[in-house]
Amino acid sequence: MQKVSYMGNGETTEFNFTFPYYENTNVVVTKNGAAATDYQVIGTSGGVDADIPYVGGKVVFETAPTALDCITIARSLPLVRTVDYQPLAKIDPTTLNQDVNYLMEVLKDLKDEFDTLATQYSEIADKDSTATLLARIAAISEDITDVSAQITALGDISTLRQTVTDLSTTVGGHTTSIGTLDTRTTNLLDYVIASQAPTADNNYTWYRKYKSGWIEQGGYVASSGAGILVTLAVAMSNANYHIILTGKHDSRTAGSTTSVSTNSGAVTATGFYVNNYVENGGNRDNGDAFWWTCWGFYNTAI
Repeated sequence: MQKVSYMGNGETTEFNFTFPYYENTNVVVTKNGAAATDYQVIGTSGGVDADIPYVGGKVVFETAPTALDCITIARSLPLVRTVDYQPLAKIDPTTLNQDVNYLMEVLKDLKDEFDTLATQYSEIADKDSTATLLARIAAISEDITDVSAQITALGDISTLRQTVTDLSTTVGGHTTSIGTLDTRTTNLLDYVIASQAPTADNNYTWYRKYKSGWIEQGGYVASSGAGILVTLAVAMSNANYHIILTGKHDSRTAGSTTSVSTNSGAVTATGFYVNNYVENGGNRDNGDAFWWTCWGFYNTAI
């Protein structure tokens, strides 16, 4: 069968179709499976000499179908004689051709109906599919039986509910105890929460920050002389922290020693000043570089 389907949208009133037909009664319109009434069919003429008068057209509704409406437009040709040929009358080739074409269109619709029926029957008659379906039904039946047995084994549901309530109370008590234990051990357990490795991008500084607020940090400075500013990687909570300095010299006279120290009173929470020299007897020269390390509590407000 020649047909086409549409879904309404509350605005569209015209729906096109392209199958050929002979008269408007051949066009069957349904809305949600029921025969529609509030419409008219406007055909597209196939021409004066056409074997089939209309080659398509459109269905125009008085009121636009809603978004929930399914519109189906189909062709239905009655299986009847269109021409009554008389024994002694002359047969007009055009009339005969139109009559045969009509029968061909009817046969096309019948073939479509038979093909659809054959497909549906083939799906029903598929023994493998039927066997698979029966096996699934049997498996579901077994599952239902197992679940039923498990429910029976549970016994009185009220007893089970009380057991679950008692278990919840017990677990709740343990949870409270664990919370108390966690509070008591908060200040006993410390661990690193952030760190930095020395690279050229951070001026070769490093640090390890701990959960308790403790920090260890250090770095490398390739400068010499007096008043070298060392800026901490992480600011301390105050100026009361420990500092260790280690000098470096590459090629000096035998007996030379490094001398690095902080300037008196030049230590702040964000850094300190260093004097870096190399000494040999009574001689003093600028040093090459030095390492610094310090530890204490960092400024948690930053």
